[in-house]
Amino acid sequence: MKILVAEDNEDGRRLLLKQLRALGHDAEGVSNGHQALEAAHRNPPELMVSDILMPEMDGFQLCMEWKLDERLKGTPLVFYTATYTSDDDEKFARSLGVDAFVRKPTEIGEFLKILSSVAEKARTGVARPSTYEGSASGYAGFLVGYSQRLLSKLFAKVAQLEADIAEREKLQAESNLKAQMLDAATDIIVVANVDDWLIRYVNEGACQSFGYGREELLGHDLRSFIAPEFRATLPPSPQSDEAMLESGHVRKDGTVVPTEVHQRIAEWDRRKVRLAVARDITERKKAEARLQEANARLERVLEGTLAVIEQIVEASDPYTSGHERRVAELAVAIAREMGLPEESCVSLIRTAAVIHDVGKTTIPAEILSKPGRLSSAEFALIKTHSRAGYDIIKRANLPDPVAEVILQHHERLDGSGYPQGLSNDDILPEAQVLAVADVVEAMSSYRPYRPALGIDAALDEVTAGSGTRYYPDVVAACVRLFRERGFAFSG
Repeated sequence: MKILVAEDNEDGRRLLLKQLRALGHDAEGVSNGHQALEAAHRNPPELMVSDILMPEMDGFQLCMEWKLDERLKGTPLVFYTATYTSDDDEKFARSLGVDAFVRKPTEIGEFLKILSSVAEKARTGVARPSTYEGSASGYAGFLVGYSQRLLSKLFAKVAQLEADIAEREKLQAESNLKAQMLDAATDIIVVANVDDWLIRYVNEGACQSFGYGREELLGHDLRSFIAPEFRATLPPSPQSDEAMLESGHVRKDGTVVPTEVHQRIAEWDRRKVRLAVARDITERKKAEARLQEANARLERVLEGTLAVIEQIVEASDPYTSGHERRVAELAVAIAREMGLPEESCVSLIRTAAVIHDVGKTTIPAEILSKPGRLSSAEFALIKTHSRAGYDIIKRANLPDPVAEVILQHHERLDGSGYPQGLSNDDILPEAQVLAVADVVEAMSSYRPYRPALGIDAALDEVTAGSGTRYYPDVVAACVRLFRERGFAFSG
């Protein structure tokens, strides 16, 4: 049987290929999904075996492309994974149309039985179609599920990094600074005069960390061993009996060692001294850097996911192209004009605004683009998009309360909105901001059923509804933006 294997781990790929070839199979190996598609088009296999976690194009993306390819969709595809092993991962893989989901490690004989069974079903015409095959809304469903899988793995990695940092901080908790610690401590311990900073005692841990012998440290100014960027943080005289600070000392070889220093005023030979206990925090700094990198990756994934969702919404309703972006632009400006907190409110409003109409992907395009007045039944269907958007985003595990804001962006203060008929303080402040921005942008823009009404008409509308349908502070901020601050949509 001709088998194509996609596995980015070179050792694992070689071992599997060797086992397959030893049993008489014609096996070829590649390291990612892109290479798998190219190899399959060049030399079609009878069966595809793929890992999931791979660079450039992972297994989920490969499976989606495979099932959409007329030349390949009849060829069975088997996932063989050690990373995506949960029941939810398998359920998502099955929805993509994968023919078998095998968790590593599996004994080679059992694995070959699974491959043979899959190949036999394919030969008899039994194929697993993809749930998402053949429609824009289906592809959107794939993107949501795929993003959820990716985000869950990234969140797990961030959680592990945070646990590692917490464990290190626990181990680095402040120790007993009394005399017995000087006898047995493995930390860096330095005793220096309060006034002139001359070193009077160092332990073996200090000598090893500084890279100097004890005789090279005693009697010297402690400050001369501190990295220049940290010297300015040293207090000229003790402000209290105890202090904690981050510092860094220069080793004999010139490298800087970051440390966390606990300083205490104590007595040494009947004289007040600085008793400093320091710990090397190089690993903690590395862990913090990894955590920052992981957070940055999560931000990039979130931004990319939002951009994809926005494109999907525009594809489903091309007559409102740019609506989400312009609504987000105005909503953020309103939030800032109101002085709302940047991190907790403005960022959340931006996120919700750029995808607030994602639920319209569930509405037939002919209704969204209908040039005439909608029937009551058609309008009732349009009104379901808030709930549909909430259901989609809730499954994507975006930060709270993004999904709730999307659900409520058509609610009104007097209870005349939809889908829940909420009123007054039951409506989230972020949703109240989004509601005004949505109305102003929609009225000022062209729609298939009417020409653009202009900014003045839109501002008159929200002003007329101030205190009844719309929150007065939001309306006031919006009007100020246009009539006093010179706000205009960027395009």
